Amino acid sequence: MISTGKSKPDLSVVVITWNQLNLLKKCISALNKCTFSSSLEIIVVDNGSTDGTTDFLESTGKLVKIRNNRNMGVAVARNQGFRASSGRYVLHLDDDTEVQADCLENLVKYMDMNPDVWLSAGKLLNPDGSLQYNARTFYRLPTIISRRTPFGKTRKGKHITAGHLMQNWDHNNSRTVDWVCGACFCMRKSASEKIGLLDEGYFFGMEDLEWAYRVWQSGGRVAYVHDSIAMHHYQRSSSKLFSKKAFYHLMSLIRFHMKHGFGLPVTRSGTVNE
Repeated sequence: MISTGKSKPDLSVVVITWNQLNLLKKCISALNKCTFSSSLEIIVVDNGSTDGTTDFLESTGKLVKIRNNRNMGVAVARNQGFRASSGRYVLHLDDDTEVQADCLENLVKYMDMNPDVWLSAGKLLNPDGSLQYNARTFYRLPTIISRRTPFGKTRKGKHITAGHLMQNWDHNNSRTVDWVCGACFCMRKSASEKIGLLDEGYFFGMEDLEWAYRVWQSGGRVAYVHDSIAMHHYQRSSSKLFSKKAFYHLMSLIRFHMKHGFGLPVTRSGTVNE
């Protein structure tokens, strides 16, 4: 049920977009088809698109629209949507995601049952139905080396990467994890008052990791919710060593470790209630 603004919704969904009109249309369509029993608010932050996104949003009712004149980066756009939201929970979605019908219902139900979980994410699938590994361990130096150098192609490097991507556990179970990738992740609104919003010094990448880091540092938990499912049209452009996105990602990683060093919080990872 889409909120009309007369009462506060249970869930606010913040979609950030930049020149992805065709994918954005699919994202919004999937949200409108959700079997969500509570009130829902959808906020779209357009980061200066030039592909007809503005016209599409103007022709689409029941959306809160925020328009930037240029690409302000991921963290700034997410924070703009967060500030405009009024739900108990705020779900951040990339424009290349399509939530399944019961995705939102299952996510909110899970968060209600686990009040110590401040940040959560659902299961992400590739368009062919295969699993994306969006639950991760925190970066350590061996992880960075295995992910960013030819060492990652060695037997040892592959083992380190598999551990970082948490490939050795059954993703049909919900559990707490170190952090979750930002394509589809949900923050408890009350928790943001304790840890603050995203660091807008991150243009692309690591803003999601640092939010999870601050959750753990402040006494909350981060969780992976196996039955809250979305399809993600994911292209790992940041893996190309000389791409612009790879550069932003590297700068974000350096920023994170300059702020926090290499010390990691105690995460108390394990299974939680379902």
